Amino acid sequence: MNENDMRDRGIGEFDLIDVKSFSKDGSERTVHGYRAVRYEIPPGCAAGYMPELNVLCGIADVSTQSGQPVTKHLVVEVTPSRTADTAR
Repeated sequence: MNENDMRDRGIGEFDLIDVKSFSKDGSERTVHGYRAVRYEIPPGCAAGYMPELNVLCGIADVSTQSGQPVTKHLVVEVTPSRTADTAR
């Protein structure tokens, strides 16, 4: 994540985070307990590994041109993990 975005959200490097995606079909999907890593990435952007984060891509999140999943263009919200207290 962008360092400023992390600071604005109260997230330190390697803190546990939750990532929620918002699909075009109106559904929401969340993964819990991932680690935040500071990276030189544009503000407002986040990056993650697939296939671990494939679950964030809703059935409606496909390219209109190719019909393929648009995993590189998901709308997400990153927050400190709600499981952080129990995981430590």
